[in-house]
Amino acid sequence: MDINSLLSPQETPRGTPTPASPVKASAKKPRKPRATKVTQPSPLANTTLPPSTLPHSAVVQAQHVAPSPSTTSPSSGHRLSATSTPPDGSHAKRQPSTPGMDTLADLASMQHHQQTARANAGRLRSDVIYDNPTSSASALPNLLAMSRPRASSQLRGGPLDVSMTNGPADTPPRRLSTSALSEEQLQTVAQLINELSSNPSAYESHVQLINLLHRGFSNHAHSHPSSTAPGDSHTYDLLQDLQNARQTMNSRFAMGEDLWADWIEDQILLARSLEDLIAIMELCQKAVDEEPNSTKLWMTYGQFMLSLYKHINPQDHRVADIGEPLTQISWSEEDRMVARDVFSWPQIMSVWERGAQDTALRLNDSQLIWDIYTELLLLELASSPSQAEIAMIQYHFITRLQTPHAMWNQTFQKYSSFISKYDNASYEKTMVTANRLGAEAKDRYGRRETMELRLSRAREKNDREAELEAFNDYLEEEIGQSHKKNFFDFALAEALYQRAVLRFPARTELWEGYAMLLNEEIAYHKPEGLSVFPILHRATQHCPWSGTLWSQYLLAAEINKLSFRDIEDIKHKATSTGLQDAGGMEEVLKINTAWCGFLRRRAFLQDSTDEEIDVAEVGIRSAIEDMETTGRQTGYPGDEEYRLAKIYIKYLTQTRNWESARQTWKGLIPKKGDSYDFWIRYYIWEMNMWSTMAYNANASSGTAATKPVEATIVLQKAMKRENLDWPEKIIEVFQHHCEDNEDAEELQSSLAQVWKAKRKLLKKRKEAYQAYEAAQAVAVQQQQQAHQDIAAAYEGSENTGKRKREDDSEAGNNKKIKPEWPEQNDMPVVEEHHLHAPSLPKRDRENTTVVVKNLPVHTTDKRIQQYFRDCGTIKNLKLILEADGQSATATIEFDSKDDVLAAQTKDMKTLDGNSIEVQMGSGSTLFVCNFPPIADEAWMRDKFQKYGEIVDIRFPSLKFNTHRRFCYVQFKSSSDAQAATELDGEDHGNDLKLVAKISDPAHKQDRHGAIYEGRELYISNVDWNATSENIKQAFSKYGKVESVRLPKKVDGTSKGMGFVVFSHADEATAALEMNLTQFMNRILKVEASTNDMTKRQANKITTSTSQRSTASPAPDLHSSKYNGDALTVASPTPPTESTNQYHKIQARTLALMNIPDTINDSRVRALTEPYGEIVQLRLRPDHQGATIEYKEEASVGKAALGLEGHEIAPGRPISTGTLAEMKKQKPEKKADRIVVRSGEPSAALQPAAPIRRPNQPGARRGGKGGLGTKRGGVGSSGDRAKTGRDVDVDMNGDAEAGDGKGRAKSNADFKAMFLNK
Repeated sequence: MDINSLLSPQETPRGTPTPASPVKASAKKPRKPRATKVTQPSPLANTTLPPSTLPHSAVVQAQHVAPSPSTTSPSSGHRLSATSTPPDGSHAKRQPSTPGMDTLADLASMQHHQQTARANAGRLRSDVIYDNPTSSASALPNLLAMSRPRASSQLRGGPLDVSMTNGPADTPPRRLSTSALSEEQLQTVAQLINELSSNPSAYESHVQLINLLHRGFSNHAHSHPSSTAPGDSHTYDLLQDLQNARQTMNSRFAMGEDLWADWIEDQILLARSLEDLIAIMELCQKAVDEEPNSTKLWMTYGQFMLSLYKHINPQDHRVADIGEPLTQISWSEEDRMVARDVFSWPQIMSVWERGAQDTALRLNDSQLIWDIYTELLLLELASSPSQAEIAMIQYHFITRLQTPHAMWNQTFQKYSSFISKYDNASYEKTMVTANRLGAEAKDRYGRRETMELRLSRAREKNDREAELEAFNDYLEEEIGQSHKKNFFDFALAEALYQRAVLRFPARTELWEGYAMLLNEEIAYHKPEGLSVFPILHRATQHCPWSGTLWSQYLLAAEINKLSFRDIEDIKHKATSTGLQDAGGMEEVLKINTAWCGFLRRRAFLQDSTDEEIDVAEVGIRSAIEDMETTGRQTGYPGDEEYRLAKIYIKYLTQTRNWESARQTWKGLIPKKGDSYDFWIRYYIWEMNMWSTMAYNANASSGTAATKPVEATIVLQKAMKRENLDWPEKIIEVFQHHCEDNEDAEELQSSLAQVWKAKRKLLKKRKEAYQAYEAAQAVAVQQQQQAHQDIAAAYEGSENTGKRKREDDSEAGNNKKIKPEWPEQNDMPVVEEHHLHAPSLPKRDRENTTVVVKNLPVHTTDKRIQQYFRDCGTIKNLKLILEADGQSATATIEFDSKDDVLAAQTKDMKTLDGNSIEVQMGSGSTLFVCNFPPIADEAWMRDKFQKYGEIVDIRFPSLKFNTHRRFCYVQFKSSSDAQAATELDGEDHGNDLKLVAKISDPAHKQDRHGAIYEGRELYISNVDWNATSENIKQAFSKYGKVESVRLPKKVDGTSKGMGFVVFSHADEATAALEMNLTQFMNRILKVEASTNDMTKRQANKITTSTSQRSTASPAPDLHSSKYNGDALTVASPTPPTESTNQYHKIQARTLALMNIPDTINDSRVRALTEPYGEIVQLRLRPDHQGATIEYKEEASVGKAALGLEGHEIAPGRPISTGTLAEMKKQKPEKKADRIVVRSGEPSAALQPAAPIRRPNQPGARRGGKGGLGTKRGGVGSSGDRAKTGRDVDVDMNGDAEAGDGKGRAKSNADFKAMFLNK
């Protein structure tokens, strides 16, 4: 038995019920046959037009239009219905029956209809010939005749969906021809037609076909010099095909915002009569009914109505400056009179009013509709002013100001102008009240402005992926708003979901999230009138391939008390949309599960009948059999959770057919017998049955309860399964079951069974563990063998290296002193000291900063901190005096986004007599990079100050990475920063194009390059005589080698390592085969270059070796072997020679101190190079300095004189000295954060000084200490233990460090002496 006949409309055709909202089903009575009118096709595709002559009733009908496309059979033109009148006029005789009897009777012809439908479905293809001859025949006969689902009129507000029919078996070939499309596009059209003929559920193919045909229509309509001339648009060769394609898609899917807008615009171009215009009005109404939150559709609808009104009433001065009249319509006087009634002023105002209401919560663009509607209201008021109208419009403004939207300030200005004109006497009071009432709405938008800006940018770039990601992040943030702080707004969250599904209507996860939002709101707050039913209806229209949405739709229909016929219609439509082809068997299973669950619950309602119970059994069994049959045909393995079987077992249990339920459980054993979960469920069911029967037997006869024999048998069968996934659990349950329910004899027997099962399981586990150990031993043995092979290979290479050691030494190969020299002059070499950056939390200045304006002039930092201390932790604060000297502006960086939201609550509040403004600082910071290397803060200010006042310029610290070259330029307002982005792309020569973009951490790009793309290999143990060409030739067999770099030592010889870069990552991966292979005279080691984010402490820029005065190896002045003036070198070179060389280099080296760690090497070079030729330059941000080795010793003296005291950065004068002096300097400690210590007020910029107690006469020195002195000055916890130096505390409590000579001993010194002994 198959369920398709029960579920598919084409097998059990019925008429469409009359439109109605979801209401409780009526009492169960025999269902009367429903007759259906026979209608003719519409002149315009998918649009119902009135007759050629319009009586007065037609005008009224047009004013209250409800879209209702014709539903006819392609072959006969009659609507298909089980109760409709046949074309020959004869009536079919049938006895009245109940819905349950109808369903059971329909099952009789199930297999016949199913086979017929499947046979016809295979003959839908037609051959299409595309050629150039101008043929205007219809291109889509198959699409018009395609099988289409039907649905209850309750579900879409009218009989929108045609009945399911099959297209003609054979369609003669036809030719596609039009000059508006290219040959390639025509071929694509033909392919799409064939694809849709065989697979009418292909949503993307429908959309692609319509867009392609619409493009041809647009090209054709605008190719004429006067495209508005009558007849131009109608001569498009594929016009009928376009209309048929739209009609076909509309019968299966929801059209979506863009397709609706294109359809309406095309119909406007085609309109030539009053009937056409009324049809367009119906089409507009249908579009906004389907997508009620679309600003685009409401704008199209409203502008169309305004244009008609202006054309009909050219003398009405109210619309003189609004809209453009339609010029292609020729009116008769009778048509004009009728049109004035249809397209009246109240009708136009009604359209704009509904549009403003439906789009009010679209934060980004609702102003487009609201502004025009407001302008119309003001024009209407100007023509006939009255106090009632003024009060109404004033309420209209106040309502808008209390609604969050992007253009709040503009709305406020318009309200100000309105009040000035109509109520100037109370202007001040009214505006203050309006500002107070709108403060919350303004604040709510402010918290969402950043995400709105991100959405806007993605849409402007037409980046669909970025826009979808922005929507997902926005939704997550919106739903996560704090309920305790009253930040969460359900209406705004729902409006955001409406915007998301409008932009991405085919994303099922968005619809599911929208439905869950509504379900949660209904469950917790139970708002009146809120229902998830209409949303799920729209969702299934847009995503008919989602079984999850259909199952939720069925459940919502049941909750809304729809009749069985309407819920059945939903199920019919769900299974008639090609769900199996589009979504797979899992999606079909979800619908069947929801449907069978509904049938079971309906069968056991309080007022259910026997027929409903029979219908439930037939439906559930048919669903199970259909899934099994289809699964065998498609290779579907079946439901792992056996959901339909569990529903059937529940049904049988409720009907007290316990034996059949038990047989169903047993029938599942072959498929589910290895799952412990299955046996536990089976056991629980048997225990429930036993308790029920035992209770009934005891109640009726008074006998004692019997033992749960069947439940015991279930557990015994489970323990015998060889491949059970969790046998321990079954053994445990069996043991407890016997202890609780069996007698002594059975309990004793069960103990033996448990003991035997445990021993068997233990043996099985032991064998498995032994097999695992054996496998591990083999693996370890193989690994050891591999290590031995590698060791042997390296041993051979080491012997070769020993023979060359003497030659290497003679060549100046110093193993202890290894200054690195680049292979090319322009390539910097980085000396890596593997220091790890401190694990500081990431700062998000862009989203945790507020700008506070209109502060009093004399406001201090401390006063601002005190005012905002209840909002959260302040990390940074900058105070700037305005140019006019009348106020100040502050930028405050908080610790988190929640703190920013709290700070915004102080907007428009008073601080020391001034009403301050608090705005988010997001969007006011520029990320700037790719600027000239010598650019400094002054260069940045000079470049960007013309765009607005600059609050701060931040260069990154080079302490852990000396190659960073970017900065942040923070403006006082986001508009200034946005204006400054015009410098983005400015050419600065040397392939430097300035990058200036709004800083947004969410759009941070990943690093890229050879090392990050996996194209670079690191090679070591390279033969000393190998050249780059040798390496390239050896690796070229694996792919294209882009570059080979072999770093050199100071004497120009190879360092025995290098880097090979390929053009593709897969080539580099293949080249790993070279690892541990013989290359020239050594075993080459090859591995992929990795980026472990090791931080660089020093950056060394050197010139070529020839610039040095000697070819001797230069000692590394920065090596740990050199300790100030001492020299310790382990080298075969004579010590005297090395020492002399060291002193020569030291004499040519100058150390610069007090260099900020934000200064790069280019700026240092620009300062130092004028004094002489530089051999080597090193940045030492770990000591706030840099070292410069000149070629000539005289250059050092010149540079020292010229650079001493030079201010390299504001407040940072350079001091010169030796390397030893520079190394005494500690790394720079940033003070850009306000330090807040435990126990201190958050407003304190610096910790309070320690309290010192004055010396007391006669007091003992070195005692327990007085007020403010920490105990334990010595020992493991004292200062000496921390610093490793002698510490003396004088009578004033001050600590002095030194070597202990020339001063009196303290008690601490004497105590230390005893401890040392």
